[in-house]
Formats: sequence, structure tokens, C-alpha cells
Amino acid sequence: MLWIGPLAGAILFSRGGLLGALVGSVLGGWVERRIREERWRAGGARRSPHQRANPLADAYRTLGVKPSASDEEVKRAYREKAKSCHPDILRSQGASERKIAEATERMSRINAAWTAISKERNI
Repeated sequence: MLWIGPLAGAILFSRGGLLGALVGSVLGGWVERRIREERWRAGGARRSPHQRANPLADAYRTLGVKPSASDEEVKRAYREKAKSCHPDILRSQGASERKIAEATERMSRINAAWTAISKERNI
């Protein structure tokens, strides 16, 4: 996505000169930042080094609980998430291989979140 700013600058330079190139580059950079933010919120893109989040915050977000939740609430959330997307359960229900692969990936994220939180809380 790093090509939007220079491309917009080049197009506007050909039509509006140096001022057009400056405006195009600035607007292109703004568009690139917006796209990165939206992807970050959706979880589709890796975070850049200056946007590193707290791993525990991500773990709580994955399980769908607040950091102030009790140990029992965290355990309950983990178990519910694990039941809803466990690959073996989906396989026994006759789900497609694509859905099973997606569930395996989700389950690994859920297990990683549980491991991080349980280590931090000594559960």
C-alpha cells in the first residue's frame, strides 16, 4: 500500500505542478494510514513496530473478556470459545475441510490467549 501517496503525487504533478504533487502525496499518505488502521482494527494486517499492542490486551480481546474479569469468567469464556470452534467437533458435524482449517487457526489463537492469561494470573 505504500504506492498510493507517490502515485497520487505523480498524477497531480502532471496536472497541477509541484503544488499538486505535494497535495497528492499528503492525501495519498492520509489514505494509506486510514487503510492500515482499518486493517489493523479488522485484524487482517500485521501491526507495524510502532503500533505494537500489549499481548495480554490482545489475549483478553480474543477471549472476549475485560482484564477486570474474574478468573471464573475468563475460564468460562475460554471454554465457550473452545466449544464453538473446536475442529474435532466441526469434523464430527461434517464440516468442510476449509472450515476445519479456519477453526484450527482460531483454536490456536484461543489457546495462545488462554496460555498468556493463565500464566499472568497463575490460574
